[in-house]
Amino acid sequence: MKHPIHFSLITVFITSMMSSIGIADEHRSDSKQNQRSERWQSMTPEQQEAAKKRHEKFKQMTPEQKQKIRERHEKFKQLPAEEQQRLREQRERFRNLPKDQRKAMRERWENMSPEQRQKIRERRKNMTPEQRQEMRKKMQSMTPEQREEFRQERRESITSP
Repeated sequence: MKHPIHFSLITVFITSMMSSIGIADEHRSDSKQNQRSERWQSMTPEQQEAAKKRHEKFKQMTPEQKQKIRERHEKFKQLPAEEQQRLREQRERFRNLPKDQRKAMRERWENMSPEQRQKIRERRKNMTPEQRQEMRKKMQSMTPEQREEFRQERRESITSP
């Protein structure tokens, strides 16, 4: 079954926001409630509005979708702090890309087989932070044409047996 990247990205985003404003936990102690209130108060009006929209979107989801998000949220909370931060930064970099570039990335992801996606995940997981940083620097120094050629070569290496 294909899971479009936009659903996965939405899930990661909602999960991280649930973590940051405490929506995921239905039963909270007074301490947790106070922390949630403090976080809410520390948000800008724009951040509060965005959180409200995400919460409304969450409320419209099916029980299965909500459960999946809760499971991913729990999995996210179990990650080491460095990995959580890396994922937040990765999400932020994606959000800062031009809309057409994000769309193209989603389409490429959706058109990959599950095996190709798994190879990409494994490759990224096995990279050190230094290797990831070096890759970002290399990509930033390329022209758009060079980046596309580089991406194509990497895609072909994934599809090769």
